[in-house]
Amino acid sequence: MGVFRRGRLAALGAVAGIALMVGTVPAAAQGGGGGVVVGGGTISPGLGALPAAQSITFSGSLTGAGATTGGPVVVNDTCTFSGSSGNPLGGDNVAFGMGTVSGTCTPVAISATLTYVRVGAAVGIEGSGNFDGVAGEAAGICVFATTQTPPITSYTVVCVTATAGP
Repeated sequence: MGVFRRGRLAALGAVAGIALMVGTVPAAAQGGGGGVVVGGGTISPGLGALPAAQSITFSGSLTGAGATTGGPVVVNDTCTFSGSSGNPLGGDNVAFGMGTVSGTCTPVAISATLTYVRVGAAVGIEGSGNFDGVAGEAAGICVFATTQTPPITSYTVVCVTATAGP
């Protein structure tokens, strides 16, 4: 099975997981929402054919809407995240990667720690954080793109995300 076919299957699995998570939010949940994240960042020392430990940065925008205990919230935030690869096989490479990033978005107060798994161009994210004063869980599916040949040191992503409060 080719990397891109596995990537499409991983993307479908992640979308199904998000739908399951959103579909099972109890009626008494304190908040929830969804949005689109667009941005890019750096990867150091860079993705190559062999796994290697990587440092990751991201900056971009989050546009979406949700509800908190205070009522509806419209989000047009600027976000900054950073982290590192955590692949037990020795780090990320062009075909596969996994790790953790943490960061914030403002002016709507959002902070989160997210775990990512990337297979080819498909990236699944999940984690927890504080979303405008409400603790909750987040999940999403992203498309990873670059115009570089290895080592890949910069990227762009587009993500669809969902959040749910306790």
